[in-house]
Amino acid sequence: MTIKNALVVDDSKSARMMLQRLLSKINVQAEAVDSAEAALTFLESSQPDVIFMDHMMPGMDGLAATQLIKSNPRTATIPTIMYTSKEGREYQEMALSHGAHAVLAKPASHEAVMAVIQALDEPAANDEQKSQPPEITQSEVEALVQKHLRNAIAEAKAEISAGLDATTQQLQTHQTHQLDVIQARMHQQQERWQLEVNKTLTEQALFQKTRMMNQRLAVSVADKLIKKNADDLIAIMNTRQKELEATLAATRSELQKALQKTAVQAASAGAAVGALAGIAAAFFL
Repeated sequence: MTIKNALVVDDSKSARMMLQRLLSKINVQAEAVDSAEAALTFLESSQPDVIFMDHMMPGMDGLAATQLIKSNPRTATIPTIMYTSKEGREYQEMALSHGAHAVLAKPASHEAVMAVIQALDEPAANDEQKSQPPEITQSEVEALVQKHLRNAIAEAKAEISAGLDATTQQLQTHQTHQLDVIQARMHQQQERWQLEVNKTLTEQALFQKTRMMNQRLAVSVADKLIKKNADDLIAIMNTRQKELEATLAATRSELQKALQKTAVQAASAGAAVGALAGIAAAFFL
């Protein structure tokens, strides 16, 4: 079996890229996915020569995925290498019992990856040994140089990306620690402020702080009440005075009418008395 392409299954981006780089050095083209579920979907349409499977991943773990791969007739013949940091004979036996072909310790070295591939790689039976090397044209040389250049650039990019990924993880860890420290300090400051606020919100503290203001407010309210009561009293007195004046005017009018009536009656009575006196005098004379 000639190993030409592989599938790398690992939830760590840096681990995927490092293994891809090591495989590319021995001319094995490697695809990569970040979960066991994604690997099963990939295998529905593709058939790699070998699978490197991480053990601990979110969701389905590597052993369960390996067991499913071996139980599927379409993928049962694909060798699965457990690529994990777990070690020991007990784990190797457990991995083999789930259908794994071998265990590759993480992080892997170039020699370890090459040994795994060489163990899987079998030369074809009809390969013929040629006595003389084939003639290589200039264009083939240029193509070979370009290929090696592209591989070197890809390896450099993979190393840089892996380094950036590790640096990013370190920065994220540092930032998380700093945020935790800042949150703890803010919590302590908030507790101190809360204590100060609670002290200032007691009845005695509020009374002392608002004492002068309350006194000024009470004096202002008293002045307004006195002024309002005085205004109301003056208004009532004015109303009563007007009522008394109206009553007095009416009384005077009625008195004048009574006097006029009395005067008329007196005049009439005087005239009658005078007439009677004249009649009496004439009679006696």
